[in-house]
Amino acid sequence: MDKKKVVESLFDKKVIKILRLFINNPGNKYYLREIARISKVSPASTYRILTSMKDLDLLIEHKDKHLKTYSLNVENSGMFSSLLEDKFSAMEEFVKKVSAMEEVYSIVKHGEDEKDKANVLLLGENIDQEAIREVTFDIKSKYGFNIIFLVLMPEQYEQMESMGLYPGKKQTLYEK
Repeated sequence: MDKKKVVESLFDKKVIKILRLFINNPGNKYYLREIARISKVSPASTYRILTSMKDLDLLIEHKDKHLKTYSLNVENSGMFSSLLEDKFSAMEEFVKKVSAMEEVYSIVKHGEDEKDKANVLLLGENIDQEAIREVTFDIKSKYGFNIIFLVLMPEQYEQMESMGLYPGKKQTLYEK
């Protein structure tokens, strides 16, 4: 049973969108209108949901003169974090979309795991970089996860790797 799908089907989709925004960006503070814009939920619904989450001690309200911002109460939101965090979903979606491009032979994640970004090498010939930019932009908008990519021909990658230009952790995410 996929716990993530169960939670998403049991709870209001608007609540999930807003909670997911905070879980994927635990250190950030957001204004009400900013939350509404990013999550694509009306300001009135956003206000109602934020009030409810604040009452449940999932969010912390910060007051600065006349402005209010909200942030995740990390101590009380742990049970939702593992279910709603989008880090892996973002990478899975990226690999699915990019691997469908015929020009892409291989996708290699390079460097240490980070919660809000990944470095990716795309190996292939005549890869449409604009199409890749669109995919990364969509993922950034949807998940708040930044994918930094570099397009190389397989020969270039092999030469650069043999020169020691890509030391460290590497993980092949897709290979034809």
